[in-house]
Amino acid sequence: MEIKSIPEIIREMDSLVKEEKYDEALEFGKENINLNKEYIEGEYIFKNLLEELLFQITTNKEIKRKYPLMLDYSTLYSNYGNVLLHFNDYENALKSFELSYDYNPINVKAIFGLCEISRENNDWDEYYKLSIQSFRYAYSREDLAKSFVNLSSYYLNEYHDSNDNEDLRLAIYLNKLAVYYDDSNKIAIEIDENLPSEYGDYGIEDIREYLKSIGLPYGPSIEVITICKNLGFQLDEDKKVVPALFYFNIAYDLTNDPAIKDVIDDLNGKVERKLNE
Repeated sequence: MEIKSIPEIIREMDSLVKEEKYDEALEFGKENINLNKEYIEGEYIFKNLLEELLFQITTNKEIKRKYPLMLDYSTLYSNYGNVLLHFNDYENALKSFELSYDYNPINVKAIFGLCEISRENNDWDEYYKLSIQSFRYAYSREDLAKSFVNLSSYYLNEYHDSNDNEDLRLAIYLNKLAVYYDDSNKIAIEIDENLPSEYGDYGIEDIREYLKSIGLPYGPSIEVITICKNLGFQLDEDKKVVPALFYFNIAYDLTNDPAIKDVIDDLNGKVERKLNE
């Protein structure tokens, strides 16, 4: 049997999932992915400097060894975990997501997977904890929307248990932010269509202010934005314009801050001038 590299396995499984060939993806995973892999404490994989700095700021864990990205076990196992979830194989999905999380606690895909397992187990306290944690590490609009969907689902469950209208209000507000950040999120759209409209007259900024006032997440992580801007300015100073643009674009995509857009335009101008030299 041909031994495939981790990037090859990730690419092939991604392709099968995109084509919705889940049976083939499952068999492919069984043939190529070891769920009994032994994780050694202190070994981590980060996709970029943002993830590494987030890890250092938000955890008290020591980095003993950093794997190169070509050995991205975290993505490998979070992707496989989602295939296993599709078949309701929660026991093996949990193993896969735990391995993914061990290798990269900043990987929100692993956190989302663990959320799904918690929901299946009706462990709503753990579900809430993981949902809140995911906000610290989401650095794309899609992932941020998923965090809002999950937290909205938590409060919707609370409302069904308590019939407290405040829980319903929070579920509606959080879901509206999910749709705001990703209007293609199918779960958010479905929730939005089925929720009552009692609080539908509130705008996004009003919703943010309300959530902020009661200590709930209301937007992207300040740590993510700050790190991206600091990295961008440092890389620009080091004349590494393209990597600087990568981090500024993350910050702008999450915030729509016109000041960040001005910096991006300036950097794009530098790139264009260099290409024309």
